[in-house]
Order: sequence, then C-alpha cells, then structure tokens
Amino acid sequence: MTTGQTLLALGALIFLTMSLLNFYNVFGYSRYTVDSAQLGIDATTISTSYMEIAYGLAFDAAVLDSTVVINSPSDLRQSHTFGAPDSVNKISEFSKFDDFHGFRDTVIIPDIGTYVTEFEVYYVYPGNVQARSINQTYAKRMDMKIWRIFPPPPEVGIDTLQMWTVMGYFSFQ
Repeated sequence: MTTGQTLLALGALIFLTMSLLNFYNVFGYSRYTVDSAQLGIDATTISTSYMEIAYGLAFDAAVLDSTVVINSPSDLRQSHTFGAPDSVNKISEFSKFDDFHGFRDTVIIPDIGTYVTEFEVYYVYPGNVQARSINQTYAKRMDMKIWRIFPPPPEVGIDTLQMWTVMGYFSFQ
C-alpha cells in the first residue's frame, strides 16, 4: 500500500468515526427528548387528576350546607384560614377547594418515578384571575408545582411543571 492509499484509508476511517459519533450523539439526544416529554406528560396527568378532584369539592366551607345563602363574598372564609384541618392528611378527606392550600403530596407511579406536588390556594378577581385579591371574592385559584424526585430528571430538562386552575362560585337563587 502506498502512502496515498494509506492516507486515503486513514481519512475514510476518520470520516466513518465522525459519522458514527454524530449518529450516536443524535440518537442519545432523541432519547433525552423522549424522556423529557414523558416527564411533562406524567406531571400534566397528575395535575389534571388533582384538578378533577378539586372540582368535585365544595367551593367554600360556607357552602357545605346547601341551605345557607351567600349574600356577599364577605360571607366566605378568609384566606388566612385556608388549608385542611390538622386531622385531615389525605386528599380523599378534603371537603373544600381551599383544603389544598399548603398541602404537599407525593405520588409514586410504578416503573416511572416519584413526583411531588405542592399547592397554594388564594382568592383572585373574577375579571382578572392573574391578580390576587386580599378580600374574599367568588373566584379562587389553585397553583400547583409538580416535579419528579426519583429517578432524578436529566441535567437539562423539565424541572418543575407549574399549573393552575380557577374555581368560581355561582348560585341559582
């Protein structure tokens, strides 16, 4: 083999090596993309489940008794009293939307991972659900922060999913 043929073979080997490295880099990145998407789907599914549970609860302690008439927002609980009673420590025992306030829940999905969710509930203005209200209103917002704690998420990827929902009170009286 001449020097020219040796250099040509060496160049072909370098080209093949670079191509393989690039292929495996792209392959590894697509696996990372799929994993990140799965993390987002799982967290979104968990948050949707919490929302469905919350929508099945009473808007406020004042309306747990269906015979009570709420004449003004001031008849509703003040926001500093939000949160479940100390004797309640499971979501299945919640009776009101604002029982989620300050709650922290852990969900284990077999073969997928362990997720933690934190909740905050507060009054918002019905015309602007982005703005907190210091007074009682006929609208409450629940913010959720969801993240996976096991196995740890990839270095760069979805860290914390933040979702929110609003529940309003309306009476047909």
